[in-house]
Amino acid sequence: MGSSISHQSAVDRISHWNSNQTEQKLIFDLGPTEISRYLEAVDKIQESPATGRESDDLESKAMARLKHEFRTVLVRQRDNPIGQNSTSEWSSITDSTANVIPYEDYTVYDSPNKEVIEYLRNVAKRMNSGGKLGDCFRVYKSERKYFLHTVQKRLRFMELSIGRDAKRFQWDDLKMKIELWIQVAKVCFYKLFDMEKQICGQIFEGFGVEHIEECFVEIVKDSANNLLIFAEAVSLSIQPSERIGTILGLYDTLASLLPKIDALFSSKAAEAIRTGVKGIVFQLEDDVRRMLSDFEKSVFHELSPIPEDRGAIHPLTKKVIDYINLTLSHKKLLTNLINSMPPLKFGDQMIPEEELGDLNGRSHFELHLILIIVVLQLNLKGKSEQYKHVPLRHLFMMNNVFYIVQKIQGSHELCEMIGDDYMVKLNWNVEHAMKSYQDSTCNKFLSCFQEDGLYVSWWCFCSQVLKGALRKRFKAFNFQFEEIQKFHSNCIVPDLELREKLRVSMVDKLIPAYKEFLHKFRTYTEIEQNSETQTKSFQKINVKHSVEDLEALISKHLFSYNEI
Repeated sequence: MGSSISHQSAVDRISHWNSNQTEQKLIFDLGPTEISRYLEAVDKIQESPATGRESDDLESKAMARLKHEFRTVLVRQRDNPIGQNSTSEWSSITDSTANVIPYEDYTVYDSPNKEVIEYLRNVAKRMNSGGKLGDCFRVYKSERKYFLHTVQKRLRFMELSIGRDAKRFQWDDLKMKIELWIQVAKVCFYKLFDMEKQICGQIFEGFGVEHIEECFVEIVKDSANNLLIFAEAVSLSIQPSERIGTILGLYDTLASLLPKIDALFSSKAAEAIRTGVKGIVFQLEDDVRRMLSDFEKSVFHELSPIPEDRGAIHPLTKKVIDYINLTLSHKKLLTNLINSMPPLKFGDQMIPEEELGDLNGRSHFELHLILIIVVLQLNLKGKSEQYKHVPLRHLFMMNNVFYIVQKIQGSHELCEMIGDDYMVKLNWNVEHAMKSYQDSTCNKFLSCFQEDGLYVSWWCFCSQVLKGALRKRFKAFNFQFEEIQKFHSNCIVPDLELREKLRVSMVDKLIPAYKEFLHKFRTYTEIEQNSETQTKSFQKINVKHSVEDLEALISKHLFSYNEI
């Protein structure tokens, strides 16, 4: 140390700062010169070979003064964390509308300036030489823990105290707490705890790394453990599969914090924190896998009825697409997390692997998405049986599968994940359902236009039209016409292009057949006129609907509910 002042001068200066008149003053406030003089006096006393009660008493007074200075300067930092020359603001974690602020925009506090750090370090050095480093650490830990508590109040840290049972909270409240936790955890681990470790190191560097680590851990461990208790409680709460997005947000935050936590808490004293975080991360990984599998099962077993008799897109279809889009926003995470083939057994039903399309080059997550669509279609097929009208069953399947195709094609990323081979299968399902609707509807008309049963043969191989049978055919035709007019006009095909395609194909199939039928039996029929004064022939069968009427029925009235 090599102090240049005399022993008596050192005694006088230490005694001066131990008098009653100086109790309310700080050496630190009087500037570098006075600080240097006092520290030099302490060095001189600690160098002195003198022993005895008087010498011990003098050093005790010096240690007491230094401890007082150390504590008081720390208290000032605690109560006034922003330096006088700082332009930073000590922000809250929420803005004026109570929205959570991204942690990057949150200013925790300014680190103590260079002069403060240097003074605290010089005080700690003398207390270490005087055998009072333990006192120094105790004061430091006490004041910094108090300061940490103050900062965390502004972070709304206390709102995250849910104990170990997250189930007792309503989901909206718990979701809000999870979103708050994500920001608070980032602020704490990336900023608050990191800064605490830096300050601790700057003040106590050279006194043994293990001392610095133990001091830092002692200051922040309660806060860190409280954060981990919250995350652990959520990980064990077994949330429904629809909440996977929020749980993935929690998992992503904690997993991304792992390297930072390992670096901050590298000492043996903090081993419990490191292992605790890793345990929660593993638990959340298992929970996410469970949620995805649960969703597949819930789609397969979902029992809600069809909402109306018009073949509309079922709420389950929209729910599944929304869920797929939600998982797609976490594609990278889920691709890494989902590490096994999806289970293909649902109760007593086993889904063949080939239903998933080409498995080569597919990630397990992609196969899970395809399986969700497969089990959705199986469920929809079961729901379609609730319709009494067979054509409506096909229309329902056509609309719902086409909706799935549209949503997949609307996302380049999703389209790539589902793959061309499975898209071909989906499009074939749409075409098959459309053709089935067309056939089941048109065939009822076409059966009226068949010639079988309309003729009677005589012995001379001549044949004659049975007007009664022909009249029955037109009666059946009128019934089908009215069914389309009353019932099928209210059916729904939301997509305009698909609607027109179906109309055109049905016109192309029905109109030529009806024209030909009317032409063959033109001598036995006449088109009914609207005029009440029109004279009607009693020898001919009255035809209620013309070719133009049938074409208008299909082209304008079929699915006209969509155009009202």
